[in-house]
Amino acid sequence: MRRCLALAAFALAACGAPATVKQPAAASAHAAPDATPKAPLEWAEFNDKTFARAKAEGKFVLMDGSAEWCHWCHVMEAVTYHDPAVSQILRERFIAAKVDVDSRPDIEERYAAYGWPATVIFSPDAAELGKYRGYIAPDEFAELLRAVVSAGGGPEVAAAKLVPLADAPLTAEELASIARSAQRGLDAYWDDAQAGWGLQQKLGIPTTNAWTLRRARTDAVSRQRALAVLGQQRKIMDPIWGGIYQYSTDGDWEHPHFEKLMTYNAGALDNYAEAFELTGDAAWLDTAKQLRGFISRFMMSPEGGFYATIDADLNAHEVGKTFLTGHEYYAKSEADRLALGLPRIDKREYGRENGLVIAALCSYFRATRDVTARDQASRCAARMVATHASAKGGMTHDASAGSDAARVLFLSDNAALAFGLARLAEEGAAPELLTSALGIADFALAELEDKRGGGFFAHTVDDAAVGVFAVRRKPLEDNVAMIRALIKLAVLSPAKAPVYRRAIDRGLRAIATPDAIKERGRFVGDLLLALDEATARSR
Repeated sequence: MRRCLALAAFALAACGAPATVKQPAAASAHAAPDATPKAPLEWAEFNDKTFARAKAEGKFVLMDGSAEWCHWCHVMEAVTYHDPAVSQILRERFIAAKVDVDSRPDIEERYAAYGWPATVIFSPDAAELGKYRGYIAPDEFAELLRAVVSAGGGPEVAAAKLVPLADAPLTAEELASIARSAQRGLDAYWDDAQAGWGLQQKLGIPTTNAWTLRRARTDAVSRQRALAVLGQQRKIMDPIWGGIYQYSTDGDWEHPHFEKLMTYNAGALDNYAEAFELTGDAAWLDTAKQLRGFISRFMMSPEGGFYATIDADLNAHEVGKTFLTGHEYYAKSEADRLALGLPRIDKREYGRENGLVIAALCSYFRATRDVTARDQASRCAARMVATHASAKGGMTHDASAGSDAARVLFLSDNAALAFGLARLAEEGAAPELLTSALGIADFALAELEDKRGGGFFAHTVDDAAVGVFAVRRKPLEDNVAMIRALIKLAVLSPAKAPVYRRAIDRGLRAIATPDAIKERGRFVGDLLLALDEATARSR
């Protein structure tokens, strides 16, 4: 769950101001942005037509990568982009395009390490000229833009180099060696004082928690760590409505950022259900029930799909209404919150997020045998198949995107949905859902697998892509998700197993490199899960 979850390179909190930028008083933590427009910009769409226009007009392209739930994105919009000096130079020499990163998994994956907001400046040929993390104050931003103009054009776009991969199964020794390397790297992130992975930013990392919970069945240290971090995570849960906030700053669990993302909430539901199954302690089940209750009450559509996010702040998008930071809003009682209204809920039903919820509800069912959880997961799965299936055979990101939804399909959506449907099949759901999962896997092998170099590309070929965007990437997180789905499906469908196992071995060989493991850092639990599952498969 990259998206803020899989920001393996984060030394700073996602959606926060970079340490190199002095924050003005108006943009201090949890401050309300100035709602009075000074010089608003007219944002362009971020696509090939914008780059063609930039080339025709001799301008640079500036991309503002932001998330609608993100506090500092709101501040950047209100303070920096409405500054007269900034807007003037942007109008004269740039085409400014705003991207909602939740709606663009390709942009989200490519620039996740730069946090939100992420500012990226391109030449008209879509070569990257500069990438900047977090909130940037107006004076510094104007100076930055002038420097880009003075420097002129940028480097050529490097073509992708597809290196042939040895086509041989991974041995048990190779799998064990990769796992030892990843575990050593993960252990270095453990904070024994506060519990959790990493020192500055405290967050629940669902796949790393899941890996630690799996090891807890046979390893006392892992058991202590898993239960300690899950206990601490409760401090960043909403005590009234349930649901977990994104993360906490200041090196402890006491300073939450209040956005609620489905990626974290689905993952937390999975973790707490697993903790209950591991220990039998009803306190873990109570937490899982709170999470499920929050998801069902606030983030489930009438048709059974699940929404993406809830804003950190109240009325961040509603001009003329009273703005309240999450710090102020979530300190209030339920009655006072409801009287003020709800923070904005992004009601788009993304494939990836729904796949994660399906899998989490299956874990809840496995731990509790509560058939209503499996029924809820099955209903969501049926909706995804009905609304997100494309003519290409894969699943779209957002059913509401219309005809464009099927133009480019993303590995992240297909991997998560294939995994979720496979989990449902394991728990005895309707056979047709397994058929859909196998169809997604076959699509991924046909349209997303790198036949030469192993692993899976982040999206299907985009004929309209230009510059750096014409070079397809192979993100480790989404590759691991697809590999884990294939491991399950190889067991569930023995006839498909040889083809799937070849793709699994080639994928692990391609992506589980020392550099990739190091970059993944404290988020490497998903790879450790995949390696463990691949090892169990080969026994």
